[in-house]
Amino acid sequence: MMDAKFLREQLALIRELADQADPYIKRRLLALADTYERRLAAQSRQTQERSRG
Repeated sequence: MMDAKFLREQLALIRELADQADPYIKRRLLALADTYERRLAAQSRQTQERSRG
């Protein structure tokens, strides 16, 4: 499992690159950012479940 801090840093970098990219690359980068966001959300849920259990 990737570290949440690393994922957030990569997410910020990807979004910054997307702002500067042409429309085709921007779409792909934003799709990648969405994947990272889903990973972060899943990690957050797992962490919450472990703290409850």
